[in-house]
Amino acid sequence: MIEGHGDDIYHYDEEVKMNFSSTNFMHADHSALKAYLMERFDLISNYPEPQPLQLEKLMAEKLGIAPESVMVTNGATEAIYLIAALYSGSTSIIPQPTSTEYADACRIHRHVITYEQNEVGANLPKERVYWLCNPNNPSGNVLMKSFVDYLVRRSPQYNFVVDQSFEAFTKEPLLVPRETCMLQNLLLVHSMSKTYGIPGIRLGYITGHPNTIQMLRNLRQPWAVSTLAIETGKFLVKQGRPVVEDIKAYLDETERLRTALRQIEGIRVYETKTNYMLCEIQPTTALDLKSYLIHNHGILIRDCYNFTGLSTHFFRVTTQLPAENDTLISAIHEYMQS
Repeated sequence: MIEGHGDDIYHYDEEVKMNFSSTNFMHADHSALKAYLMERFDLISNYPEPQPLQLEKLMAEKLGIAPESVMVTNGATEAIYLIAALYSGSTSIIPQPTSTEYADACRIHRHVITYEQNEVGANLPKERVYWLCNPNNPSGNVLMKSFVDYLVRRSPQYNFVVDQSFEAFTKEPLLVPRETCMLQNLLLVHSMSKTYGIPGIRLGYITGHPNTIQMLRNLRQPWAVSTLAIETGKFLVKQGRPVVEDIKAYLDETERLRTALRQIEGIRVYETKTNYMLCEIQPTTALDLKSYLIHNHGILIRDCYNFTGLSTHFFRVTTQLPAENDTLISAIHEYMQS
């Protein structure tokens, strides 16, 4: 899906003053990274490594795994599409609602897609791939680490893809690469773009069994990760800090925002274990609310009409600065009053 992602700020030019639509915290301090990249800006005159092996070695050292168990990608999106290509023709089970990227990638690579976890179709291919977004987008739910680990280990005949792109925005325990990278039926997807608040750079990575990682390497085109992205990754692995360092305080602010939104009549806000939350508005639509907020307050939210299983009444917001959160609360209350 080229269109339909959350951060569609490019549609609104200079109207956006506050961006709640992305799952990122929008106030990262990138001054040190910018200075580092400017010192190496002349590198854009040369080709990057065909495969970012130097960056993968640094990441492997940080993760405590072999370099053969990690593969840096052009964002988590490239990771998803490469995995779908690896398992081309399989049956993919994708519990909903969740990120639309899994189904999009699977359709391109001729998967049979089912949204049921207990399907019994006699004509389905024997190869099964289970896609789990954990923490889940857009709901903010988090499956217990022990439960996911149990699912993977009890079913070695099936392949599991666990997308942990939002792992930096929860306190819940999640799968750890050094504990799982020797499981041949599991791939973990990670997002440096989200962890460090740099979605424009496009940096993700996959961790898994060396044999599976090598098969993924054989599928990808050369120079998929740009020179500046590689340099960014090196900086972040060596000295970068997550976009949110005090996750407890940030999630406390998330709960404050959630509680305040729940007090607005006509707004339902679902439980979350992350920095973003799924909301439902009645009787109007999320698109109407989005239009009102952007044109009257310069506030951008994420309408969720394109998530399978969700209606036009659903939207998602991500916690920002307290003052911005207060402005969002006031603006939605104003809209509902009108």
